[in-house]
Amino acid sequence: MNPDQAYTELVRRSRDDTVLESCLGLLSWDEEIYMPRGGVEHRAQQMALMAGIIHDRETDPRYDELLSAIEASSLVTDSDSPQAVNVREIRRTFDRQRRLPRRLVEEWASATAHGSQTWAEARKQDDFKMFAPGLERIFALAREKADAMGYDEGEPYDALVEDYEPGMTTDLLSTLFTQLQPQLQQLLDSLRDKTRTTLPDLHDRDYPLDRQHVFAEGAAAALGFDLECGRFDEAQHPFCAAIGPGDVRIGMRYDPRNFTRGFFAGLHETGHALYDQGLDRAHYGTPMGRAVSLGIHESQSRLWENLVGRSEGFWRHFYPQLQRTFDEALHDIPLETFRKGLNRVAPGLIRIYADEVSYN
Repeated sequence: MNPDQAYTELVRRSRDDTVLESCLGLLSWDEEIYMPRGGVEHRAQQMALMAGIIHDRETDPRYDELLSAIEASSLVTDSDSPQAVNVREIRRTFDRQRRLPRRLVEEWASATAHGSQTWAEARKQDDFKMFAPGLERIFALAREKADAMGYDEGEPYDALVEDYEPGMTTDLLSTLFTQLQPQLQQLLDSLRDKTRTTLPDLHDRDYPLDRQHVFAEGAAAALGFDLECGRFDEAQHPFCAAIGPGDVRIGMRYDPRNFTRGFFAGLHETGHALYDQGLDRAHYGTPMGRAVSLGIHESQSRLWENLVGRSEGFWRHFYPQLQRTFDEALHDIPLETFRKGLNRVAPGLIRIYADEVSYN
């Protein structure tokens, strides 16, 4: 088989499968944003069928033939070339996916679709027991996925973490966290007393939701988020969905009595969105056009949320606009007092509401 022809076919197949995956992503986004509650059963069927079809295509033996022909050629001599990267990553995904039966892939898609809706209702009612059976089902399927994919002598999670951070293992994570935890705890303890001041409470004032939405969208645009190629919507949980080139969507959740909750979640998701919008469209549908890992993706969201979003320069620019937008709530709070309030260290139980230090 001619390696150049094989590579051309490999890329075409990869791009077609990526377009199908984007359809599945759109179904998931719609479930989070617009789908009526009564549609969950049908949506679960749609997502299961689509996931099964994609799985069949991505595990087609033709992939193995094409990859084998290219891997033995000079096309991959330079390990940093786009061809070598694409072949290496498509091989890794193919070898992992073909270990999974279609039945398991479909059950996962169905269970997570049901689970998302059940979680949203359980959150409204503050009733974990509503969500527990669905969560147990998802955990059981995750264990089944780990067993099917296989892992060496480590933990079952080694098989799953590969989807998020290639090459990572439970042992490496444990070593990293063991080194970081004492230093983080020391830092946290050193800041608790320093932030117990008589700062005004920014979290119990009136911040109309429509104005929050406009301000968050405007700030994202100022940071570089292209609103012609993306959008903001309200959701049960903050998230970013990269549907495809020119279509990156942010889901936001606002609190009418707490501006910072919605805004910093929005900055976080804007960081994800900027990374997605910055991917090279010419490589769409291949690994060269995808995020390299969740760790890199999260580094971008945390960078914009904290290193930029909590900085003095950021608020010297944005605080006058914020005061005009929420004059009733903030007219009596100077910039520096506001910034100290933003950066108060106060550990809590909810990750997405955590301050910069406690989050870690």
